[in-house]
Amino acid sequence: MDLPAGPPGVDRSRSPIKKIMKTHILSDAELLDILENDKWISSEEEFDVESEYNYSSDSDDGENEGNDLQNIVMSDYVGSGGNEVGEDLSEMYSSTNFDWSADSLNVNHFEYTATPGLKCLPNGDQPIDYFNLLVTDELLDFLVDETNIYAIEIFLNSVSDKSRISNWVNTNRLEMKTFLSLLFHMGTIKLPRLEDYWKTNKLFNLPFFRTYMSRNRFTILLRALHFSRNPAEGESVPRNRLHKIQPIVNYFNSKMNEIFEPNKNLSLDESMVLWRGRLIFRQYIKNKKHKFGVKLYMLTESWGLIHKIMIYSGQGNDISESMTHTEFVVDNLMSGLYHKGRSLYMDNFYNSVQLSRKLLQKKTYVTGTLRSNRKHNPREVIAQKLKKGESICRYTEDNICVMKWKDKRDVLTISSEFPHSMIEIEKNRSIIKPISVIKYNEHMSGIDRQDQMTSYYPFERKTIRWYKKIGIHCIHLLLVNSYFLYNKYAKKTTLYEFRLSVIEALLPNDLDNNNTRIKKKINETHLPKKVEKNDKKKYKYKRCQICSGKGIRKDTIYYCMECNEKPGLCLESCFEEYHKKI
Repeated sequence: MDLPAGPPGVDRSRSPIKKIMKTHILSDAELLDILENDKWISSEEEFDVESEYNYSSDSDDGENEGNDLQNIVMSDYVGSGGNEVGEDLSEMYSSTNFDWSADSLNVNHFEYTATPGLKCLPNGDQPIDYFNLLVTDELLDFLVDETNIYAIEIFLNSVSDKSRISNWVNTNRLEMKTFLSLLFHMGTIKLPRLEDYWKTNKLFNLPFFRTYMSRNRFTILLRALHFSRNPAEGESVPRNRLHKIQPIVNYFNSKMNEIFEPNKNLSLDESMVLWRGRLIFRQYIKNKKHKFGVKLYMLTESWGLIHKIMIYSGQGNDISESMTHTEFVVDNLMSGLYHKGRSLYMDNFYNSVQLSRKLLQKKTYVTGTLRSNRKHNPREVIAQKLKKGESICRYTEDNICVMKWKDKRDVLTISSEFPHSMIEIEKNRSIIKPISVIKYNEHMSGIDRQDQMTSYYPFERKTIRWYKKIGIHCIHLLLVNSYFLYNKYAKKTTLYEFRLSVIEALLPNDLDNNNTRIKKKINETHLPKKVEKNDKKKYKYKRCQICSGKGIRKDTIYYCMECNEKPGLCLESCFEEYHKKI
């Protein structure tokens, strides 16, 4: 039996109705109901994505190669507009929710009410002062605590007494600054292997690194560097895939929000951190410098300052009936910045008529490129054939302008701020362009600027732990942000000179006293050890002395191997508390 003709462009071989008929013989009543009510079962991939797009889906086996965000819509964004069973496709393609007209009906004008700039001033006008404005003692103490705790875990799990971790001594804020200084300088002086920085061979001899820290100490600090406490024994692993990196991302966002008020014009785009290992949320974007890696959504100023970041994890927890993935990303990054008359510039991965209307209700303009297959686009604009230099536009009742302009190829844009008007600009020669295209090119370069700056002196080291590379990258972004702020509010300088000034300022002033202190502390170090197992291969538990002193009965398998009494101590907090008293 021939099926009735469906909407234009529907591939009958992929029709879900045909799939149903292969597995289920429809009764006459069911077929009659389909024919009479014109009900079609469709999917987003058939009607919202053009056939030339490479459509692929994320998988849970960790081997997903990622997706090209400029050309596809990813399957983990399901819920971003796919039809429910029985939905009328004519509603999907029509603009019944948007009345389009050839003339602008209203003029949206929202006054910019915020006061952009630094909310707090640094303690001086030197590069290190602007660096300390972002990388505070709070962050350094956090890194010290997490690194010390994780080093103990590595020590307890080590199988050899001759491993480097057996000589571990707790780090502190001063040593962490020295560690960061050496790490930053590895981006200035690039050598193929980490060990090369400490070689005394005449081909590599660099006294700077071994003067301030030994090779073994640096490598073990890099190994123990950590950004989130692992769950204790018996605790369940967090379901959030980003739990190992979330604290430093939260710190970045809160610190930037604390010290800086964004300007009126903001841009939103993606950046990539190179990662070629196996990772379930690894992505592929073909027009990025690093095509494979972890994707970061960023909200930036047009001059490169990053205001907020969000890491894509591919879990799909952000999908809901009222909000697509891209709308969730925009809403998350713009949280706290609405209702102040800002202008947001985005590319065609995010923009849609529906999103523009939602942001317009929050007194936020949207300008950017638009995909021709988005829902609710005006048919007259999409279908119109243009000659070079010609343009066509349509407006909604709330003055959202969708415009198509023919340059070398068709350029489709959407703007809730700028009407359709052509402006002549001088760029080697006189060129006439739409104002929305000019403004988009002017304010959309924030991500490209920060990618450019981070590419000059990268110091992210190769590692098998993805979260360590992302954490170091976040510190790199803080360094680049401090450079942007220094250039804008203090003095114009190059990134090279700025970095060298920060590297030198992070080093300890009194090197001899610092080395003496470190050596003394190594001799006085106390490390926990697990108790031995009995004949039945079960641990002989000890009672925690600190908990017992508080009237709490708690047994533990850890004790201090250096103390004379070899007291039993809980690893979480009692071990540190006990040794503070002696």
